[in-house]
Amino acid sequence: MTAMQRLRRGALLLLFLASMPPADPQEPLPLARFQEKIRQDLAQIPNYTCLETIERYERGPHGKPFNPVDTVRLEVSNVDGKELFAWPGARRFEDRDIADLVSTGAMGTGMFALFAHMLFDGDKGVFRYKGEEELSRRRAVRYDFRVAQSDSAYKVTSGADSAIVAAKGSVWFDPVSLDLIRLDGYGDAMPFKLHLEEALLRIDYARRHIGNSDALLPEKSEMALTYFSGEAHRNVTEFSECRAYRSESTISFEPPPESLPAPKPPVREVDLPAGLVVPVELETAVDSKTASVGDPLRARVLQDIRYNGDSTLPVGAVITGHIRNLDRRASASQFDVGIEFSEVEWPGARAKFYGELLEIDRRTAGKPPLLTYFDGQRTKVAITNDLPGVGIFHLSGARFHIAPGLHMVWRTLGSGPGSASALQFR
Repeated sequence: MTAMQRLRRGALLLLFLASMPPADPQEPLPLARFQEKIRQDLAQIPNYTCLETIERYERGPHGKPFNPVDTVRLEVSNVDGKELFAWPGARRFEDRDIADLVSTGAMGTGMFALFAHMLFDGDKGVFRYKGEEELSRRRAVRYDFRVAQSDSAYKVTSGADSAIVAAKGSVWFDPVSLDLIRLDGYGDAMPFKLHLEEALLRIDYARRHIGNSDALLPEKSEMALTYFSGEAHRNVTEFSECRAYRSESTISFEPPPESLPAPKPPVREVDLPAGLVVPVELETAVDSKTASVGDPLRARVLQDIRYNGDSTLPVGAVITGHIRNLDRRASASQFDVGIEFSEVEWPGARAKFYGELLEIDRRTAGKPPLLTYFDGQRTKVAITNDLPGVGIFHLSGARFHIAPGLHMVWRTLGSGPGSASALQFR
């Protein structure tokens, strides 16, 4: 080999080495070790469901402070690459968009598992070691990441517009246990149609002992959307009451019995026709100071309701549902309260309940008062049915309290919109 050939070969080698990212001699462990550990943890998440408690805040333009809007409670699980939601106490998870459950205000998905799956299961992210830091009084190893829009699953919705956007952010790992501690993600190069200056998703993780195993699950998260105008939405979510279930088709939260119990008599599923006028008495108190969207409600049917000839929805049948809306108006002296009843049950039978609110019986708001306003005037309760299946009534006052015993009148609308069930509670 001539001297000129050796020189050219050496130049090519230097060019190749220069094109490679420089190795960081300070990196304590290879990234692959952390990635493999989080993949193992993510593989266990479909075996768990948790309660999400979401505190929602809004801020006006010009740097005004955040004001509380409401609190939402939902059950969440991850199945077949989807996050599924249900109201607390519901019999089943349903494969529905979260906007079908919570139709007002800012909501987010992906906190339970989807964002982490995007980063670590599909090797979509490009990571760069940033060194060791102290995070919440813990020693942590930080990596920054970027995900191209073509590889991203980060969907940002603003009003009627939505887009899959590129993502960037940071992750922190425990250098001893290799556990993921925190994930911060930001929308990157977001399209102008969203009118967003920033879209933040922050998730803190903790290991929990459930049954006979330890699981790394989200502990709390924060979602923040900041608009060009300076207005912003902020959701702070805590994950609690995490439980394991036994299979992908049936969820059971009870410990396995020592012996098989006697089989229960079958429950007959009934379809209620449209047009039944059903008076009910509320058995659950609702107080604006403590109530949350998603809180369960219970009422009883006040009289026998005949339908389809000899069929009867009997007096005393238990009707269940939840608070669907609890919106405070901008003036802070009015509330929009939404109630949705979804099921009615009586001995040997059960039916879906899908109806519209016709009347709140003011005679039951007398002595003792069952519908009380604080710092406001008692005015006529205005009722709207803008959301199918949800009765919304408007109350004036800085605070209100509804005591058990309030009478309402509903009219059935038939079987209601269908949805595909993914997981069922038994």
